[in-house]
Amino acid sequence: MKEFKFSLSNLNLISISCIQLAIALVISLIFQLLIPFSWQPLDTFQYGVKQHGDPGTNIIIFTISQWYFSLSIAWLFYRENPYINNFLIYSIVPLGMIVFYEFSVLYLYYDYIHITPLIVDAYLIWKCRQTLLKRFTPFIITLNSIWLFSVYYFNLAYYYEELLIFIRNVIIYVVLWTTLAFLFKSKKILD
Repeated sequence: MKEFKFSLSNLNLISISCIQLAIALVISLIFQLLIPFSWQPLDTFQYGVKQHGDPGTNIIIFTISQWYFSLSIAWLFYRENPYINNFLIYSIVPLGMIVFYEFSVLYLYYDYIHITPLIVDAYLIWKCRQTLLKRFTPFIITLNSIWLFSVYYFNLAYYYEELLIFIRNVIIYVVLWTTLAFLFKSKKILD
């Protein structure tokens, strides 16, 4: 009789992606419902200790940074998923800008929410570059842009920024995301 061993490699990519998204959802829900708002290093540094739901606070589960963080933890379970890898690599633009600002202006060096995905991005460029494909670029730029504007419009996150500054930042992101795509292959390289 054959012995069955469970392994993620036994599943198809869609199933693996669903598992990783479920893990990311659970992590995001834990940060929204169980972990105090004060565990958000940048928000706490800038605005002091607040609680979830206080005026002027982001609803954590709607921030793209939280999802980049959650997916970077879920990424640890399966590192060759081109869907997750291509979504995460684009975090290098907004999170890179945030971490640069934190390090050079705020002297905030412990923002694990923004630093963790950047570490994953460095690994993706170094070891998993073959999973990064140009064909995902239009979808990811569209998804990220709709996400950012939606949460801003519905006052779920980022609404403390002035509209013109917010629009300027998103335009910068789109230009840099588009430029970033030129570093990737057009088609997946077969082993």
